[in-house]
Amino acid sequence: MEYRNQTELRVFHLKRSGGHAIFNWIAYCAHRPVFSINNLLARKIRWRGQRVFQSVIDSAKRDEAKRTWRFELDPAADYRQLAEMPKDVLMWNVENVRISSVPKERYYQIDGAQKVLGASRETKTVLILRDAFNTFASVHRGIRRRRARLKTFYAKHWKAYAREFLGETSFLPADTVKISYNGWFLDEEYRKKIAAQLGFEYTNEGINEVRGYGGGSSFTGQKFDANAQKMDVLNRWKHFEEDPIYRAALDEETVSLSNRIFGDVSAGSFRGEAVR
Repeated sequence: MEYRNQTELRVFHLKRSGGHAIFNWIAYCAHRPVFSINNLLARKIRWRGQRVFQSVIDSAKRDEAKRTWRFELDPAADYRQLAEMPKDVLMWNVENVRISSVPKERYYQIDGAQKVLGASRETKTVLILRDAFNTFASVHRGIRRRRARLKTFYAKHWKAYAREFLGETSFLPADTVKISYNGWFLDEEYRKKIAAQLGFEYTNEGINEVRGYGGGSSFTGQKFDANAQKMDVLNRWKHFEEDPIYRAALDEETVSLSNRIFGDVSAGSFRGEAVR
């Protein structure tokens, strides 16, 4: 078989879960040019003139002033040709997909992806999860249409992601690398472990960047770009501790799952609303 991509990484996460921060850091750890696609689900990878690949992260083209390895692709480029060229690392993410639908969605499958993106010598899957208290707080602080989905989407699907994270379901491959955003943010040894699991060389580069996807942080935008480790990302829940809409989304099962994975982030402030 002819391999177009040496390594392909498929990253699954909910919006407002720190997914883009970790995605960006993983690309730094690759130490090779990384062709990235943001939110594959939204794009559907059709050849109708749109930009499939938005940017490339390349250590050889690092811009110290901007603290980034990322450079934009030529808007006049033939994107079919770009997609068909050989790549060291192809990396894409999917946000807010129903995790149970992954085995049935052809774009996530090897045969389906190969038709557009080409075959990959090795494929790795990553699942990123942030604790429910801070995920929900960032959603609730965000744009209106996302806030409206806190109870209708996030309250249900965060639990589905948590059960997958714990191994209670198996919609993703058995060797999926599961990353706790909380652990990644706090612990360098944990980051080193994740880099090793991915087969990459560890670096701390990128952990202080705040990417512009989705406007950056729900609370501070890109104000902390270059200082992301100073953000109070593990205490966002305190802003809505008494908010009835926020509290209603944190039912007993959600609180239990979150505590099992991340410990009691709220220090006992939540026991969970009764499940109805």
